[in-house]
Amino acid sequence: MDLALRPMSTSQVLDRTFYLYRNNFVLFAGIAILTPALRLIAMLIQLKIFGPMVMPQQPEDFTPQFFQALFVRVIVGFIVGTIIYLFGTSLASGATAYAVSMVHLGKTTSIAESYREVSRIFGRIVRVLLSVLALAFGPFLLLYLVLIGMAVGVAMMGKNNPGSLLLVMVFVFLIGGLAILGATVWMIYAFCRYALAIPACTLEKLPAKQALKRSRFLTNGAKGKIFGISFLTIVLGAILTYALQMPALLASNAMIFSAKTQFSIAATIWIYIAEFLGGTVAGPVVTIALVLVYYDQRVRKEAFDLQYMMDAMGNITPPPPPPNPAIAPGAIG
Repeated sequence: MDLALRPMSTSQVLDRTFYLYRNNFVLFAGIAILTPALRLIAMLIQLKIFGPMVMPQQPEDFTPQFFQALFVRVIVGFIVGTIIYLFGTSLASGATAYAVSMVHLGKTTSIAESYREVSRIFGRIVRVLLSVLALAFGPFLLLYLVLIGMAVGVAMMGKNNPGSLLLVMVFVFLIGGLAILGATVWMIYAFCRYALAIPACTLEKLPAKQALKRSRFLTNGAKGKIFGISFLTIVLGAILTYALQMPALLASNAMIFSAKTQFSIAATIWIYIAEFLGGTVAGPVVTIALVLVYYDQRVRKEAFDLQYMMDAMGNITPPPPPPNPAIAPGAIG
């Protein structure tokens, strides 16, 4: 405990992350399997219903029926994927945060206990996740609506004044590009700012609003560390998933320089399974790292190591007082 609760650099957080993960692989992978398993089941069901994705090879093949089927497939996939993401991520990230807290502080837990503890505050975690997503992607939605309005305005202007249409389009593209860049920067900033909201909600049993406020306080001065750790762990997961998918991509001859436009059923299922394995194995890493950053910031800002030590000492039952010689056996009467 005294070695765990100390200020840590970025490299020490990563080292501690992989140490905990390596020594508790079954625990963390067992918790993280929920979301990838649900995604795998949903994708296999959609594959059974819609069949493998087939891209037309000729321009005349892009018929209204093709676009209608593609639209239905995309909408169904988006709705199902969103529901699975919200449910699975909220439950698994909260359970992982609880499990990391236990093993980091030298205690033991299980997959069932971690989920049981988080199930009591599942609604709070969902609200935290929805709030973070709204704060991060809100500017993109607003920008999307503004760009649609600008496109309609440009079309109307083109009818009234065709000569200035090119200049207006260049201006719109320039403003739109800068706005997209700004929204992307804000998205990264928002995720770093609220990266510790779920650990705070899970471990301190805070309501969603208080958890977001808590994350803003704890991440102050640590957003660069959070971004670096998150980026490295996400890239690691992407590389692992792609490495698992590579045999299927090669076997189906569907690499970027190939003329193939359709995956075989076997290759598609292989890719789905590779995504499942990649999400299960690499998924917990970023959550483990963020919980360690949460404790690191509490140690730095609130001397949590001293608080924890004092609480631990307070829970120790003092030994009974020594017997009084004046009332030793035989001294009475």
